[in-house]
Amino acid sequence: MPLNITNARFWDGDNLNSSDYDFHGEYEKLVSNKAEGEPINYLALSGGGVNGAFSAGILNAWSETGERPEFDLISGISTGAIVSVFAYLGEDYDEALRNYYTQTSMDEMFKKNALFSIGTRNAFVDVSGFEGKVRAEVDMQMMQALAAERAKGRILIVGTTSLDNEKLALWDIGLIAKEGSPEAMALIQDIIIASSSIPGLFPAKLISISDGVNHYDEVHVDGGISRQVFATPQWMRTSLAEDGFEQNIFVIRNGRLKPTFRSIDYDLADISVRSISSLTRNQGVGDVEHIYHFSKQNDIGFHLAFIDSDFEYFADHADTLQYMRLLYDYGYRSFNKDQLWHSLPPSVQPLL
Repeated sequence: MPLNITNARFWDGDNLNSSDYDFHGEYEKLVSNKAEGEPINYLALSGGGVNGAFSAGILNAWSETGERPEFDLISGISTGAIVSVFAYLGEDYDEALRNYYTQTSMDEMFKKNALFSIGTRNAFVDVSGFEGKVRAEVDMQMMQALAAERAKGRILIVGTTSLDNEKLALWDIGLIAKEGSPEAMALIQDIIIASSSIPGLFPAKLISISDGVNHYDEVHVDGGISRQVFATPQWMRTSLAEDGFEQNIFVIRNGRLKPTFRSIDYDLADISVRSISSLTRNQGVGDVEHIYHFSKQNDIGFHLAFIDSDFEYFADHADTLQYMRLLYDYGYRSFNKDQLWHSLPPSVQPLL
């Protein structure tokens, strides 16, 4: 394991017999800290790049009502990994979350690599600005705060894709933070960066692994390659409903779930961009449906937010602050208008 931290991660493709992670034991710790009658609340934050501004707007508006839950398990993929850290630490980090998605220029964080350097850098984009931003945000003070929340039993999971075994790696960020060392802090930074690393466009991250005898590096990239959003491992089944606990899953899809019509130019760039957009949208549809059916099977309340058709802007110029600010405001206003949460994904709405 990284830094020889037991249970630092597990794999989405594992099962209860093959995983070393004591997920049920962690749930017992979580439940032991809950007051009688208090619900178990999950928050699942999807990928979506600059569309992460949508979830930032929702969380800030939610905090202002004074009714935002202290989520018991938070999961994040790609841009959702960034949001998840702020969400896990609560309202004290709302301003930092808002500033990240409304005050940070993409031009500061991402620059095109020179054509002759692509072969040596393994990516089209220089992400040194982005990496510097993540490392500045995730400092020792934040790591101590993460560890304190983990000590309460609350869980924060960030997903990356291992290209070596083609599985979704699920990292227990709070457990790593409890190590308290500079190396643990660097590992958390690397995991968040890796979760956002679109293969080819951004450089992959090497994560050093040791089993006590053998030492090797794994190649990790964007968790969205495996799943756009996840709530719990596919093999996870809980007995919390049988024990009388009310449960709720809140899924924020930082993207669209409904198809949109746009006239596409007959050229390579437009066709490629539209094809990738359609691919990730449909992947997100399937991942949201998976969480929905998991919720129904386990008697968990399902609540879904996504960028709907009434948001008329598109991310063609997503490297500008204007788009992110508009989307932040959209998420913020949608929450305040009580038009945000859906009990069914649009893909499984009854046909009337």
